[in-house]
Amino acid sequence: MSIPPDPAARPKVLLFTTVFPNPTQPLHGLFVAERARHLTDHADIRVMAPVARFPWRSWCRDRRRQEHGMVVEHPTFRYVPGLFKSLDGLFLFLSSVRTVARLRAQFDFDLIDAHFAYPDGFAAVLLGRLFRRPVTLTLRGTEIQMADFPLRGPISRWTMRRADEVIAVSRPLADLAREAGVPPDRVTVIENGVDDERFRPVDRVAARRRLGLSADGTLIVSVGHRSPRKGFQRVQRVLPTLLRDFPALRFAVVGGPGGEGDNGPDLERQARALGLADRLILAGARPPEEIAQWLNAADVFVLASDLEGCPNVVWEALACGRPVVASKVGHVEHMVPAFAGIVFGEAEDGPALENALREALRRPWNSGAIRNFAARHTWEGVARRVLSVWRRVGPFAQPSTTPSFRRERVL
Repeated sequence: MSIPPDPAARPKVLLFTTVFPNPTQPLHGLFVAERARHLTDHADIRVMAPVARFPWRSWCRDRRRQEHGMVVEHPTFRYVPGLFKSLDGLFLFLSSVRTVARLRAQFDFDLIDAHFAYPDGFAAVLLGRLFRRPVTLTLRGTEIQMADFPLRGPISRWTMRRADEVIAVSRPLADLAREAGVPPDRVTVIENGVDDERFRPVDRVAARRRLGLSADGTLIVSVGHRSPRKGFQRVQRVLPTLLRDFPALRFAVVGGPGGEGDNGPDLERQARALGLADRLILAGARPPEEIAQWLNAADVFVLASDLEGCPNVVWEALACGRPVVASKVGHVEHMVPAFAGIVFGEAEDGPALENALREALRRPWNSGAIRNFAARHTWEGVARRVLSVWRRVGPFAQPSTTPSFRRERVL
């Protein structure tokens, strides 16, 4: 007779990802860190977050630290830049084996929880086979772009099929996993969440005062790494026309350079060319507490991105009671109901973006209803759903769900 899972047992989980805050990038991968932080109430978690480094040398002295009750390790990820990106997954696996072996002697984890199919997920699947542990894989926004790459795309699809469970933060990503050959019963959509204590409504004038902004005028805010795909340049293009109706309009971009570069200088050049130099605010990368102030200072939050999964900042703006104008990308249309904002369509549709912003700035919004909707999507709820997935593949699973990796040959 099979023994049912023990609901009181705490899984021991190795969280494996290169997208996680580290001493030199404290804002990197906050969405992964937030999910892990809320899961520490339900599971024992150790984090391995390798940091890419070339030339091949250790990247800092602070390679092991404590954060929110979790031990976080930052081994060096050896790689070759340029034309060898298709080997990143293999190099990440080889760079991590020794650290995982040492960690397992101290912390005999039940499963590996990986984020992004490539290179992280690919390396995690190989580690799972080497150490005979199941692997859960969370797919995020850039997976769809990765699918079109001639080498990394097939490797990503192989990884999805070999993971024991796939978590997708959006429905399009779940479709991507199924199209890659993952059985539907091994794919679960679990959105990102929001910290509704940190992101909550405060008085708009008070928020502007704290940021050193004028209390008057109209403010549009967008948040994210300064990458062209985030669409800040698209918003700037429609500002000259909007200024006819909102003559005191300003546009704030909160975010700094990221892994895709920095188009801040391009935004400044565009602003000068459009006569908007005094309308653009480049606030730079800010900690979450200050991002909450910027969102509360806004009249409207805008996201004109062409590639997203389940963007946390949309939940964060809604949790602050602010209406959202966003392109129809990733999971956004399921995050923004009609009473909370406007989803305008394709990111490059300038007239649609302009009309959506004009309508959003004119329409009265019920900030309480917007806030209440977002507050139902907390990280704690996300943690409970992820825990249920972990229990399906971990040592507490029923015998019928024995991880498939035990029956398959290693690549």
